[in-house]
Amino acid sequence: MLGMVDELRTEDGLETQAAPEKEETMEEMMQQFDVMGDFHRGKILEGTIVDTREDGWLVDVGYKCEGFLPRKEWTHKVLVEETEEPQNGDKVRVQITNISQGEDAQLSLSRWRCEFDERWNKLEEEAAKNETVTVKGLRKVKGGLIVSCYGIEGFIPISHLAEDGRTLNPARLLEQDFQVKLIEKDRRKRRLVLSRRTLMETEMAEIRQSFYDQVSEGDILEGDVSSITSFGVFVNLGAMEGLIHVSELSWQRNAKAKDVVSKGDHVRVKVIGIDKENNRISLSLKQTQPDPWETVAERWKPGVVAEGTVSNLTEFGAFVEIEPGVEGLIHIGDLSWTRIKHPKEVLKKGQKIEVSILEVDQERKRISLGYKQLSDPWKDVAEKYRKDMEVPVKVVRIADFGAFVELEDGIEGLIHISQISQQRIENPREVLSEGQEVTARVLDVNPSERRMRLSLRPAHEEPVRKPRTEEGQQHAEGQKEDRPRRRRSDVEKKKNDNQLPQEETNVTIGEFLKQAEDKE
Repeated sequence: MLGMVDELRTEDGLETQAAPEKEETMEEMMQQFDVMGDFHRGKILEGTIVDTREDGWLVDVGYKCEGFLPRKEWTHKVLVEETEEPQNGDKVRVQITNISQGEDAQLSLSRWRCEFDERWNKLEEEAAKNETVTVKGLRKVKGGLIVSCYGIEGFIPISHLAEDGRTLNPARLLEQDFQVKLIEKDRRKRRLVLSRRTLMETEMAEIRQSFYDQVSEGDILEGDVSSITSFGVFVNLGAMEGLIHVSELSWQRNAKAKDVVSKGDHVRVKVIGIDKENNRISLSLKQTQPDPWETVAERWKPGVVAEGTVSNLTEFGAFVEIEPGVEGLIHIGDLSWTRIKHPKEVLKKGQKIEVSILEVDQERKRISLGYKQLSDPWKDVAEKYRKDMEVPVKVVRIADFGAFVELEDGIEGLIHISQISQQRIENPREVLSEGQEVTARVLDVNPSERRMRLSLRPAHEEPVRKPRTEEGQQHAEGQKEDRPRRRRSDVEKKKNDNQLPQEETNVTIGEFLKQAEDKE
């Protein structure tokens, strides 16, 4: 019995000894709580840098141990940072991110989190008061522009930089302060999306209306070249931008925009079109300069030789620019003395040539030019090809009345059908064919009318005939020569056979009877 009591006392003693240990643990916990005081996660404190390490800084914030501020917690990519890293002794504002107890007790700190919260709160306060906020352009990125909005980076899509339907180079807004609207914000994701377009549309609507009230077609304005494209030049008129189409840049045909103006040039332009519905202004640069066609007749007269550049080739001829803004046409018939099917056989686009002014029509803005007139092959042809001279020729065309042959480039002659063969033929193709080369004899040369007659028959068989000048006369002469000739004696004989002798027509019946009696 006593043994059992002793065991119970022993157990009570153990329990008595264990109880103080349990109470001490609670006290320690309470003591620890009291030591922490107001220190908790999320609290913002001001501390002093006491030591600088490779991976961060030790900060005295009044806690039982120094807090640790890692370098990665100094700043964040969403913050527009202007403060340099601290030195020992510098004051810093930090936020408690974690508190660990025990032997390895440590206070973890962050600077950028409190900075972000303060800046975000300020942004929300300002956005609640006003519809717009002020930002500053920082850098271009793919798809838009990064801006600083109360020290936090925000994004403006390129489609929200300017008015709908227009584009704006983000680089123009770098380091510029401007107003925007918030279209999306997410504090947890630290995301800001802004828009400039809506503000611009409202502002530009007022500016445009004022512009339309003051400007009319025909007005002369001044502006700066803002951009150059393949189809024209945009000019900043202050209130609006206008377009100078490439055709309105210069009186010169096919002028390139970059050869006429440069970006940033200050120019005088004429308003030639206003489209209020689509907000488009059409401008002209050349119409502020003298029209060269107004005085073209004073500078260019028939017979004058000019130097120009082939600007275009068509089926009916070649256009040549003889001065900026003044073009003339060389008809295909005035390109070469030989027959050609297309001007490209003689000229090429961009070629510099000399031309002769044939005709000037100032009212219709037309100038007729000649190219072949400057190299006339008929100039000395009478001396080069004399009568009865035998020359090699090439058959180029065959007609019913004869064959046209080429002696040299630009010089053609006619061999009449009657001069092709010693025998009678009905068609020149019986003897000649196109492209055939033969030797012919010169019969007659007429340089003034650019005509030459030739023959394939020997000289001693040439019939004497009067000179002809017209091909039609040559043809008629040939037909007359080849017509079958009847001998005069045969014609007279036939005529006599059809007529009674003169004596028989005068004899009467009485005389006839008397003559019969006399014979008896």
